[in-house]
Amino acid sequence: MTNEEKKKYYKDDNLLLKIGKNIRQIRITKNITQEYLANECGTAYTQVNRMELGKVNFTISQLYRIAAVLNIQAKELLP
Repeated sequence: MTNEEKKKYYKDDNLLLKIGKNIRQIRITKNITQEYLANECGTAYTQVNRMELGKVNFTISQLYRIAAVLNIQAKELLP
């Protein structure tokens, strides 16, 4: 990837892993399945799985939808 391409696309793998871990931990604590979370967020459960594993650079809108389904504030998902 060239420097120009890096400027256009930013992905912080460590941050995504931490947020994903928080999503998973809260989801499990609330006894919510990936499938339920995905359905309520309007996405595929595989997408939720990829978010939890830190493999996808998702949007702020998606983060807020997840927080709403988990009945928490979005800031609680951040490290």
